[in-house]
Order: sequence, then C-alpha cells, then structure tokens
Amino acid sequence: MLPDTIFPENLSGVVKELAAAAAHRATALKLEAEAAEQVMRTWKALDDFLVQDWPFHVLSLLSREKALLSQLRAEQHPAVQALDELARIALEQAEVIRRRFPAYIEEASRSNHLPLDQDSRHPQYRFEQGFFHLDVDDYRGVARLSDYETQIDEVPADVGAIVELVRREHKRVFGRESDPERFLGRVRQEYLSVLKKEKWPEGFAVPIRHITRRMGKNIKGFRTDEFLIDLSRLVDQGPHVIDGYRLDLQHTKDTSQGMLLHGPSGRGYIGFITFRRAENG
Repeated sequence: MLPDTIFPENLSGVVKELAAAAAHRATALKLEAEAAEQVMRTWKALDDFLVQDWPFHVLSLLSREKALLSQLRAEQHPAVQALDELARIALEQAEVIRRRFPAYIEEASRSNHLPLDQDSRHPQYRFEQGFFHLDVDDYRGVARLSDYETQIDEVPADVGAIVELVRREHKRVFGRESDPERFLGRVRQEYLSVLKKEKWPEGFAVPIRHITRRMGKNIKGFRTDEFLIDLSRLVDQGPHVIDGYRLDLQHTKDTSQGMLLHGPSGRGYIGFITFRRAENG
C-alpha cells in the first residue's frame, strides 16, 4: 500500500514559494513590458508627426506625455535638450499655421478635391453644401468635424490631418454604392414593423427617429448620417413607390426630432414618414 505522502511538507512549501515568486516576477515583467511598449508607441507616433510636419500633433502629444518627459528630465536623459528644441519649433510653426489657416485649408481642399463651401469663414468651414461642419478652436489648437447628425471627431489642427479626416468621412458618407430600391424596401419594412409594434393603422405618420432607432438596432454598422444621405437621394431621384404605396415625408418644427435632408430636398426638417396608397398602384 502506498504511503499517504511521499514528499515532505516542507519541500512542498519551498516549491510553492518559488512558484509564487516566479508568478510575481512574471507579473512585474509583464507590466514593465506593457509600459515599455506604450513608451515605444509614443515615440513612434511622435516620429510619424515629425515626418508629416504636424506641429499641432507634436504639441498635443508632448502635452499628454508630461509624466514621461518629467521622468526623462529626472534621469538627465540626453534626449531632453532635443525634445525641448522640438517643442520650441512646433510652437513657432503652429503659430504660423494659425495665422495662415484660411489660405492653407483652401489650398489643401482644392488640391485634394474636397468640396469646401466658398462661403466658409474662419473659424467655421463647411464642406459639401454645408453637410460637414469644421470648427477650428485657435486657443486649443484643435479642429472638430461634425455633420448634420453627429460630431464625428476632433483632431489637432494640422491641415494635413484635417484633410485626411474630411476625405475619409466624405468617402464614407457619399462614396458608398447606393441601391435606392433596396433602401426604399428597408424603410417600408421598418415602417410596417413600427406600425405593428405600436398598433398604429396603415398610413399613420411614424416619427422618423422611430425608424432610425429600429435600424440602429437591426442593421450592423448603421449610421444615421448615411441614412440621411440615402433618404435625400431617394427623395430627389426616386423611386417613391413600393408595393402600391408611395413614400410621403412630413415636416416638423422640432429640429431635435427631425432630420434636415441634404441637397435639393433639404427644405425644412423631416419629422415623419408615412406610406400612402399610390393612385396608379
């Protein structure tokens, strides 16, 4: 018969201590590695900003990393002098951009084929017939991009970064392939679903935000600004009739609950969607 224990308890205790010490060391090394990786990402980002000549991004990063810079100063790191020089140059160049921003953004928009509205005035710029709003905060050195539906993003006010942001968002909203018939069918489907849920009769004017909320829950990646453009195109170009029912949009004075369509159809805020029996089926 085998004994209850083979190895002495004290040896097991020693091994447990070794395992615990190793686990503690592994955790410390993991945290140290994560911290080193974060520092690496910081310097990599800074290098990217230097290559792109983005002084506002440089200043923003240096401001966020005050603790890291303080640590380098405490260690009397040889890079401190270079970083101070970098900050000085970035401040000077940021001031140049502030003074000449209107000319810079106009030139960059033209060369990158961005639809900058001609009535734009600093610090507010508009793109694509007012659909995109760019607001520049000279004091903070940032630019905020929004559209009819939402604030999209805020970036340090380097013209190149702003161009990248506007171009990306313009492509997202306006560069998608459109399928008007399919879109109309989806709107009709969601409209009928709301009628059923609320026990409203056919032809009832459903608040447009009821439709977009349902789509937001049921469609992966749904964005209301993309819906708005699809609806605007549908109103302007058709089709308007599906399964013998004609799409009908009704206005509202409540701008918080309505949607301002884009382009020729953008006359007042649309508050309600309904479908009425088409005269010709």
